Amino acid sequence: MTFDPASLFASAKTAYDIAKGISSLHTEVERNQAVSKILEVLLSVQSDALSMKEKYSLLLTEKDDLIKKISEFEKWSEIEHQYELKEIASGIFVYVYKKSEVNREPMHWLCAKCYNEQKKSILQRKVKSMAGAIYICHTCKSEILDHSQSAPLQDWE
Repeated sequence: MTFDPASLFASAKTAYDIAKGISSLHTEVERNQAVSKILEVLLSVQSDALSMKEKYSLLLTEKDDLIKKISEFEKWSEIEHQYELKEIASGIFVYVYKKSEVNREPMHWLCAKCYNEQKKSILQRKVKSMAGAIYICHTCKSEILDHSQSAPLQDWE
């Protein structure tokens, strides 16, 4: 439902003008017709005002949604600056935490798939075998085999 604020004010002015002229009317019929016209115009004003209120409410909701999205974007932007993409083994990419004076979390890796979906999902080592260390992302269930971290044979004896 669309409305024009100018028509709302024009209708209100029309009702005012009619009301102002009622005292100059001579017959009861003329007065009743004028009152009826005022009521008709006031109903139109009320309808436009309700429409304006609905539109205002919708705009407030959209504004709140946009503020939330901006806040999430800014929060993710801060997280992004704490990580960098690294190849930990041939063809194996993760986002590695950049330790600094400001960043004081323990060293960890994030799942590249989740990171690209703006989710911070820390990779957990599941097992270490002769083939390498297997890491799992508990968010997307991806498993990463890091060949560079294979266990020496004596660890398996």
